[in-house]
Amino acid sequence: MRVTQVKLSTTLAMTGVAGAIAVAGLASPAQAATTTAKAPACSVAKNKLVLQFAHDYVTGKKVDQPLSISTKGKKTCLLSGRPVVRLLDKKHKVIGVYKGAKGQALVGPADQAVFHLTFTKGGKHPVHPAWVQVTVSPKGAAFKPIRWSSTYRSISKKSIKVGALKPWLD
Repeated sequence: MRVTQVKLSTTLAMTGVAGAIAVAGLASPAQAATTTAKAPACSVAKNKLVLQFAHDYVTGKKVDQPLSISTKGKKTCLLSGRPVVRLLDKKHKVIGVYKGAKGQALVGPADQAVFHLTFTKGGKHPVHPAWVQVTVSPKGAAFKPIRWSSTYRSISKKSIKVGALKPWLD
């Protein structure tokens, strides 16, 4: 087992995830790399993409709130771009806009994408979101606003960060 772990971490450092998948026996590096290249681009409406809050993680005052993107459709597509999060108040007025880094992930019956919204609870410069609206740029794939489901109603506006789209690995 120890040899496999060393080989896997060495492979990750040298060849990335595609190489690690190949070492694990799941696919060749070419198959892992071309899987995302062959998938068509995602469309929120066409691919029936769904945005939802996942279980949050708290460390001290910092909250890591993952948002998952799945599909009700039967086909796999490639979601790529930069997540843009708009925090909305009760009347759907924008109270903050935050952009994440570029990323990509497959979304399909067996695949989900995720990005992380991190923030500090309470503190200075608070906002009180009631809704979250997400767009994936540059294509502008816009999701319907979803209710802010976090138990943290007051968050520090200055500490909000949005991560990149990536595959959900749980």
